[in-house]
Amino acid sequence: MRELVIVITDLYPAADALAGERAAAPALAGLAQAARFAERQALTGGWRDWLVRRLGRADLAPVAPANIAAAAAPPPSAAVRSQWIATPVYLQAGLSQVHLDHRGVLRLPAATLTRLAASFAHTFAGAGLELVPLPGGEFLLRAAGIAALETPEPERCAGAEIGASLPRGAAAAALRRTAAEIEMWLHSQSSASLVNALWLWGAGGADLGRQPAHAGAFPWRAFGADAYLDGLMALEGARCEPVPRGLGTLLQADAAADVVLALRVAEELQTTMPVSFSEGLARLDERFIAPAVAALRSGVLARLTLIANDRALTLGPRSALRFWRRARAPLEAFA
Repeated sequence: MRELVIVITDLYPAADALAGERAAAPALAGLAQAARFAERQALTGGWRDWLVRRLGRADLAPVAPANIAAAAAPPPSAAVRSQWIATPVYLQAGLSQVHLDHRGVLRLPAATLTRLAASFAHTFAGAGLELVPLPGGEFLLRAAGIAALETPEPERCAGAEIGASLPRGAAAAALRRTAAEIEMWLHSQSSASLVNALWLWGAGGADLGRQPAHAGAFPWRAFGADAYLDGLMALEGARCEPVPRGLGTLLQADAAADVVLALRVAEELQTTMPVSFSEGLARLDERFIAPAVAALRSGVLARLTLIANDRALTLGPRSALRFWRRARAPLEAFA
């Protein structure tokens, strides 16, 4: 494998839930090596902006994430004013606050997406709204009467109370009303114990416009459950594949490939055995990051970039020669 890009899409060390666990965090051998030896870069536009530029599609950087995601969905059946990535979430209501736990950012199976989309179409018929399943377990919401607004993605708000993250002002009234109506609808569904809201985000940005087909075979492969990545690969005539259980199969598959791997700590938390966020991160480190660092050292991998919390850590074959660099806490490089 020539180059591997690993994006941990829900690792934001400033989140309250993670900050309280740093002192007791389990060993993160791969991240520790990257924190010590990698070149560090701040990503002012986030990981999606960095990725499209690295993949040679800088023209897509200004495009709204939902408009990219829409490339993996059927075309709209009516006029659309805005498109939103609708991420299924489970919100925890307290006496005075609503909390989004990391494990509450969900991906739903295809059968559940299809059933909910059909129910939505019946319930919201004539409302100028269309809910479309996406390949990675999320939805695309198309709206005829809602203006596009900048709203944060749920991963940036996970582990905390969400009140400050909700859109406000007169311009957001239609969006907030629609979100509330969706919550009421979900409460009537049999899946209410699993998902009780759709987090609407990704509408802010430019339209996609007409995109020419990519000339020749696209040299990158992508793995993960992410609406943006699904759409990006669809634009290139490729598809985003499921995350494998470990890195070994990818390293053996195609020596000439460049790979993007989108990982979610939340997926590790959504198991039959409850674990902490730090333990979930340690599982990802053991399965993917530490083997990637070892592959880099052995020459199987030519370049490794780790991205989280709007930071990129890049290692090459000679990175370990920077022996004078002091060891640092694994998450310190992403802070």
